[in-house]
Amino acid sequence: MDNNIEAQPLGGNNIGENEINVMTGEQLLNMNLEDVPFLIDPIFHKAGLVCLGGSSDTGKSTLLRQLAIAISTGKEEFLGFKLNTTHKSTIFVSTEDLARETRSSLKKQTENFKPEDLKDIVFLFESENLISKLTKLLEKKPADAVIIDCFSDVFNGEIRDVQSVRRFLQRFQNLALKFDCLLLFLHHTGKRTEELIPSKNNLLGSQGLEAKMRMVMELRTDQNDPLKKHLCIVKGNYIPSSLKQESYVLHFEEDQLLFTNTGEHVPFEFLVKKGDESELREKYKKIIKMKDEGETYAVIAKKFGVTKSTICKWVIKGNENGWNIPIGDILDSDQEEE
Repeated sequence: MDNNIEAQPLGGNNIGENEINVMTGEQLLNMNLEDVPFLIDPIFHKAGLVCLGGSSDTGKSTLLRQLAIAISTGKEEFLGFKLNTTHKSTIFVSTEDLARETRSSLKKQTENFKPEDLKDIVFLFESENLISKLTKLLEKKPADAVIIDCFSDVFNGEIRDVQSVRRFLQRFQNLALKFDCLLLFLHHTGKRTEELIPSKNNLLGSQGLEAKMRMVMELRTDQNDPLKKHLCIVKGNYIPSSLKQESYVLHFEEDQLLFTNTGEHVPFEFLVKKGDESELREKYKKIIKMKDEGETYAVIAKKFGVTKSTICKWVIKGNENGWNIPIGDILDSDQEEE
């Protein structure tokens, strides 16, 4: 099978002089691609639009600079995830931090590198005519990823207008497809959304933003430990649902401005403001009912679309909260819902 099958022109008298480049189903199936390729396996796709959201001061820009460093210095992994780079280069569009501020942060993050090691990270501090500038840069030197920090500064339309947002993002989608690279937008979440469960709906603006993204992550600070961060996949095409139920717990090293993956995972329901655990309580009730009906945790996990470990964590948390709900109360609640 040929991985480099090109779209064929469709012409003829029926459609006039203009040709339309298409691919047949046969050609698509004959492409030598078994899986969707990932730049960071299994998080970021090789090409397309993705978004990292979060409230102010969570370390979003710092995390994305660390990603740019890992790609451009030829690292084989990022936060413990496998990196599949092609060009080992990145473009970082910085609209919030200018050159001097970026240098200060970059210096802390790259103490173990020489300046020449960073020659394959290009920082762009002007966002006027951004598509044109990115096109010229990518034509001159291909990149694995283009990081845009941040979306609100490069988008000049009404952020709540779905069609306006989609039209704007389509130009970047075309860029990603043309140069086969990842376009990663940093964006902000709404006020007080950190008190809610992690969700793609926490992003500021219209639904058109998250809908256009192939993948959305939310970064938030732990409510009890400011150096603990939760990286949450809240939307991901081709990503198993089991990876969209628990956070990846990161530790933030303030002196070096670096994140490390602790290997811990926390269910999203545990990240809400204390006292606002109604969603977790409802899941706990359903689990207890299924258990009383003879279902195993493995079967229950499959029905919820999560891992068995997540189910066990929900039950333990519910028991810690004193939610040892009798089956009679669960049946009464079902009758009320009906």
